[in-house]
Amino acid sequence: MNSNYMFLCGVMWCKFGQQEAGKELLRAAKSADPDMSALAWAMLAKGARRLSDLERQARTSPRTILEASLCG
Repeated sequence: MNSNYMFLCGVMWCKFGQQEAGKELLRAAKSADPDMSALAWAMLAKGARRLSDLERQARTSPRTILEASLCG
């Protein structure tokens, strides 16, 4: 596993939420190589922040509010 591959996994995880990329990041986070582990943890954290931002947007979007009033 090299840092270029790990970076690409991070992009796929952060931008698209691809589960296989997230699994690769978790595997790299347990690596004995401290640089690889740090890169993987950073990408996992960035993906987690992005996910929480998207969830927050979904809760407050006009579509969500409209769906709640129509289906609610």
